[in-house]
Amino acid sequence: MNRSKIIVKNVSLGVFFKAINLIAVFTTIPLLLNYLDTEQYGVWVTIFSIVNIVFFVDAGIGNGLKTKLSEALSLKDYNLAKTYISTAYLFISGIALAVLLIGSVLLFTIDWQDLFNTTIKNEELIVVLGLILGMIVISFVLNIFKSFYYSAQQSSKVEFALLIYQLLVLSSIFILLQYFTRNLLYVALVYGISNISIGVLFTFIFFRKNKNIQPSIKYFKKEKVNDLMGLSLAFFCIQLCMIVIFTTDNLIITNLIGPEEVTNYDIVYKLFQVVITISVIAQDPFWALYTDAYQKKDYKWIKQTLNRLNKLFFLFIILTIILFFASNSIIKFWLQRDLNIPRNLLLFMAIFVLVRVYGIIFMNFLNSIGKVKLQMWLYILGAIINIPISIIFVTKFNLGSSGVILGTIFSIASLSIILPIQSYKVLKKKALEEETITHG
Repeated sequence: MNRSKIIVKNVSLGVFFKAINLIAVFTTIPLLLNYLDTEQYGVWVTIFSIVNIVFFVDAGIGNGLKTKLSEALSLKDYNLAKTYISTAYLFISGIALAVLLIGSVLLFTIDWQDLFNTTIKNEELIVVLGLILGMIVISFVLNIFKSFYYSAQQSSKVEFALLIYQLLVLSSIFILLQYFTRNLLYVALVYGISNISIGVLFTFIFFRKNKNIQPSIKYFKKEKVNDLMGLSLAFFCIQLCMIVIFTTDNLIITNLIGPEEVTNYDIVYKLFQVVITISVIAQDPFWALYTDAYQKKDYKWIKQTLNRLNKLFFLFIILTIILFFASNSIIKFWLQRDLNIPRNLLLFMAIFVLVRVYGIIFMNFLNSIGKVKLQMWLYILGAIINIPISIIFVTKFNLGSSGVILGTIFSIASLSIILPIQSYKVLKKKALEEETITHG
C-alpha cells in the first residue's frame, strides 16, 4: 500500500472540494440573514444545533464502524466487513426510532418560546422542530455512508458529498429569497431534504461499486456485535460529552442573553471554523492508514507522521493569528454589515480553535487504534464543568457570549495536553515490544 499516494490524493481532492464548499457556506449565510431577520436567524441556528444532536447519539457506532471496517478491509475479509455494516445499520435504525419517539414527547412538553427567549410563537416553533427532527432522524441512518468512505480510504468522497449538500442548500436559499416570504419552516425543509438526498445518493454510489459488502439481515451475527459495540460504547460516551461541550453554546447564549447574540457568536464561530475544517481535511485520510500501519506494526511510520503533523500545526497558528486580526474586516466585507463583534469573543475563539486543532492530531490516531478510554474520561470531566463554568463566565464575570467559548476552552484543554503524551507512550511501548520479539 502506497500510503503517501493515498494521503496526497485524498488531501488534495479534499482541499479542493472543501474550498468550494466553504465558498458556498460563506455565500449562504448572508443570503440566509437577508431572508430571515437577526432574531429568526439566531433561533434557527439554535434549533439546528439542538436537532443535530441526533448525529451524536449513534452510540459511537460511526467511529466504531470506521475502525473495525478499516481493519476488515485491510485484511480483505469482506464477509466480516459485510457483518459490521449490516450490524451498524440495524443498530442505528433502532436508535433512530427511539430518538424519534423521545423527541416527539419532548416536542410537546417544553415551552420552546421561553427556552429560546424569543417572540416567535411556540406553535410555530413546534412545527419547525417537528419537521426538522423527522428529516434529521432519516438522515441519521443514511449518513453512516461517511464511515464507509473513510474505511475505504476515500475520505475525499465525503468532502464531495458535503459540497453537493451545501450547493443544494445555497441554491434553495437563493430561490427562497427571490420567491418566498420569510418563514422558518421553508428553511427547515431546505436543510432536511438536502441532507436526505445526499445520504441516499452517496449510499447508492458506494454499494454500486462495492457489491461484495452490501448489507443484509442474514449477515447480522450476534457474536460479532460485542466486537463492534465494545469499542463503540466508549465512542458513544465521548459523543455524549461532545454534545454537552460543543452543541449547548447556542442554547446557553439564547437563553441567558438572547437569540440576536447567537447570530454574532455563530458568525464568528463559522469564520474560525475554517481553520478546524482545513485541519480535519488534512487528517481524515490518516484514520484508516493509522489502523493499517498499526495492524502491520509499522510504528515508525506512525511516529514520523505525528511529528510532521506537529510541525504543520505551526502553520495553523500563523493562519489563526492572521484571521484574528483580520476578522472584523472580513466579516464586514462578507456580510455587508457591521456586527460590532467584541474583541474578547474573537480572541477566545482563536484560542479555542488552536486547542481543538492540536488535540485532533492525537485523537485521530488514538481513535483509529481503539485507545479511547483515557480520552473518554477527559471528555467526561470536560462535560461536567462545561455548562456551569460557561454560565459563571456569562453571569458573574459579564463576559457575554465570550464567556461561553471560554468555558469550552477550559473543558477541552486537558485533551490537548494529555493525549499527545499518551500517543507517544503507546508508540514507545509497542516499539519496545517489537524490538524484544525481534531480538528474542
